[in-house]
Amino acid sequence: MLVSFVLPAYKANYLREAIQSILNQKYTNFELIIVNDASPQNIEDIVFSFNDKRIKYYKNDENIGGGDLVKNWNLCISYAQGDFIVLASDDDLYMPGYLETMIDLYNRYPHVDLYHCRIRYIDFKGDFIAYSQPAAEYETTSDFIYQRLFYNRKQAAPEFMFKKKAIERIGGFVDFPIAWYSDDATWNALSINGVAYSSIPLLNFRLSGLNLSTFKIKPREKLLALKMYKKWIVVFLKNVKTDSADDKVMLKKCRDSVDNILNGHFICYVPYISPFKDFIIECWHLIFLKGFSFRMLMYIFFRKIQIWKS
Repeated sequence: MLVSFVLPAYKANYLREAIQSILNQKYTNFELIIVNDASPQNIEDIVFSFNDKRIKYYKNDENIGGGDLVKNWNLCISYAQGDFIVLASDDDLYMPGYLETMIDLYNRYPHVDLYHCRIRYIDFKGDFIAYSQPAAEYETTSDFIYQRLFYNRKQAAPEFMFKKKAIERIGGFVDFPIAWYSDDATWNALSINGVAYSSIPLLNFRLSGLNLSTFKIKPREKLLALKMYKKWIVVFLKNVKTDSADDKVMLKKCRDSVDNILNGHFICYVPYISPFKDFIIECWHLIFLKGFSFRMLMYIFFRKIQIWKS
């Protein structure tokens, strides 16, 4: 089975290490597609320093990811020739056994479209920070979504391997602004036949300070993406079918609680909204349209004041 590692490249800081970690895979039947997203950095010098026929290099005429990250992801995976795809990144590292383990999972669960592993988080120097929470080796759609919603189980796009036919079936990655919640929605859609997992930490996910994950980076876009994801997942959950009694319980919990759970995410981003006029409008939206309590609104105001002072 051919696997396509697809790597959208823009940052050069850790690119050489990221490429080498892929080339070091014990399972060797793969291609590495590197797409330079019109980066101003020395991406080509790094890529061309490797002499490996499995590397295929493309360069965008303009920076696509800066305006529409999901559009660039979908363009990148359109180059893939493999039976499976891994959306790699330009700063994370794979352990040599990653692909071998994912293929082993496929052999045990061939009906599944989505496979992933435990994550080891590292800092910008490569030093250990933490591990992601473990999961069952096989999860149904209901359980997979339940664990993410109720326990905020950590996951990252590069840990997943998925079938090319499956991503084509759903029309590529679900498109939300700055790809915020896009991977969540996409994994949910791909989980319809279940999800297989390895508890071995096979991805070193780098928290380099260059990630989008901090609340103050593009909060307006994140709020819009969150609103879009809320609408998306409500519709998706309505269409999930199951005969399992346990799954029915988890599915009902998800359907009943998803609105409140995701409303809680709003308070992470709203205090970072600027200018003040936009912040007030968003708070008005929260308290009158979303049913947020006055106490929660006061928390948001005090958090905004702390940010102004910092």
